[in-house]
Amino acid sequence: MKNRILHLRLAVVAHDLFMTWLAWVCCFFIRYSIWPESPAIELWSAEILAVMVIQAVICFAFNMYRGLWRFASVPDLINLVKSATVGTLAIVLFFFLFNRLDGIPRSVLLMYPVLLVLFWGGPRITYRLWKDQYFNLTDHDRPRVLLIGAGHIAELFIRNAASNHACQVIRIIDDSKEFKGTQIRGVKIQSGLDNLLDLVDDFEINLVVIAKQQPEVELIKKVIDELADSNCTIRVAPDPEDFDQHLININQLQPITVEDLLGRDKVELDWQQVAEYIKNKSVMVTGGGGSIGSELCRQLAKIGVSKLSIIEHSEYNLYAIDKELNQHQLVTSSHLCDVTNQAHLYHIFKQAKPDVVFHAAAYKHVPLLESHACEGFLNNVIGTQNVADCCADFGVEKMVLISTDKAVNPHSVMGATKRLSEKYCQFKNERFKTEYLTVRFGNVLGSAGSVVPLFEEQIAKGGPVTVTHEDMERYFMTIEEACQLILQSLVLGNDNEILVLDMGQPIKIKSLAERMIALSGKGKEISIKITGLRGGEKLYEELHYDIENLEPTNIRKISGVRNVSTQTSNLPQLIQQGHQAALKFDQKVIKQLLTKLVPEFKGHELAVLSDVSELQRKEKD
Repeated sequence: MKNRILHLRLAVVAHDLFMTWLAWVCCFFIRYSIWPESPAIELWSAEILAVMVIQAVICFAFNMYRGLWRFASVPDLINLVKSATVGTLAIVLFFFLFNRLDGIPRSVLLMYPVLLVLFWGGPRITYRLWKDQYFNLTDHDRPRVLLIGAGHIAELFIRNAASNHACQVIRIIDDSKEFKGTQIRGVKIQSGLDNLLDLVDDFEINLVVIAKQQPEVELIKKVIDELADSNCTIRVAPDPEDFDQHLININQLQPITVEDLLGRDKVELDWQQVAEYIKNKSVMVTGGGGSIGSELCRQLAKIGVSKLSIIEHSEYNLYAIDKELNQHQLVTSSHLCDVTNQAHLYHIFKQAKPDVVFHAAAYKHVPLLESHACEGFLNNVIGTQNVADCCADFGVEKMVLISTDKAVNPHSVMGATKRLSEKYCQFKNERFKTEYLTVRFGNVLGSAGSVVPLFEEQIAKGGPVTVTHEDMERYFMTIEEACQLILQSLVLGNDNEILVLDMGQPIKIKSLAERMIALSGKGKEISIKITGLRGGEKLYEELHYDIENLEPTNIRKISGVRNVSTQTSNLPQLIQQGHQAALKFDQKVIKQLLTKLVPEFKGHELAVLSDVSELQRKEKD
């Protein structure tokens, strides 16, 4: 391929040198044709050689041989005019210094650049028109592209687009002063990031490409926000090495993902310390087929534990993760079990003899659990109690409870049950050798039931995208990052019972929806519908209580919460009352009990107990 291109370029150079000779000689023929007694015209001389050499140097200075005739265009024609004009001036200067232009008529110097442009440009344009007609290609068939960012990647993109006829690069937008008034390969560079939508409409742009390597998240957000009301597709140009390997097709451009919008710094973890701690241990993961649990299993498999036990109540999820992990040389035992089944759980612990337990099994859908409080209590509270009790009974070294920011000042049954689970683990930590850790974090991108897959589904159907409140904010992080930090919590070596993961800045759900719509290229077609807050939802989430003292750890993204309260000694008995009420499907008593055990629970129905006497009577029974 490279040899072929080299041969073609050598042929173009030879063509241009011949046309330079022809233009110079023709100028003399035209000049002397009006003389009845014209002097003899030389077809070759040292003078002609000098003209050809000077013009060739100017041509290379103007990069005339990087483009291909197949894609000759107006910018190329302008480049030819510049080369011919500057070449003429250089020739005039040379001969003026050499012989004071003796024997060179002034009319020749005026005609030469005109003929040269015609001789150079004619074959190029003719070949381009013939090729377009042969392949039935016109500019209307190609996407019109606007590049964000002037630099090496922009130049590579334009050259690549010309080589495979993939698109038309109409403009380059860059607000840097160093690029003001300049151009790349005939494409004008101008400022205007703040008026991006107007530029897209004015130039009828189909595709906006961010031509920067590892673009800043703020730039990505700005581009997306500016184009939220357009039907323009937004992509990121490949890295420079990808251009060198093969021609880039428009369909191969990298889409911008929701993860790109987080702008989170990469967390540097001490994997060696984690691996040394866990590699010879038996590890158990409850809820191992769910979003968090399955990713934990994958990362544990990469580290290499001696034995991995997976507990999952969904048959299909258990089958899927078990099949995936079979590729690793790892002793894995899978158990189809509900953590609310104490006897079955006890049997599994007796067989597995785990050293470390990650408890990820939980119900987490906030509005759904408002009407299923009994099921939420059984799974989230009783399930955690069963796992924690088994850890104490079998001498497990560490149990890690996966909690949520919704457990802080909870407004929902889901949050209240998770907070009660935290309290029970703190209760056990005060009385048994097993170290009980709780890790809190916010929403996880791409997890089952999260808002991102819902928005993607609604966008795919053409909308509308439903948002419950314009001001709702949430913390987000990726599943991979969450699980990495969970594993890192094993080796922090401090006395904190609750660990809080740094979630960065909260993101408005409405802004997230707008950006996802913009990324789909359907900004004018899909609307956003505000549906109102659902039961148990909060506008803002918190990662810790005001009375909890955050302490830094040796991992930058993890903070410890010093325990500031002692759990009541009758906590197991109170939870057992809730267990009995849940088995009787007494949802009202469950919510009342949650409000008593989690006083900060701000349930919209039970902020204050409406029937204290009934609860007291239930306790006596």
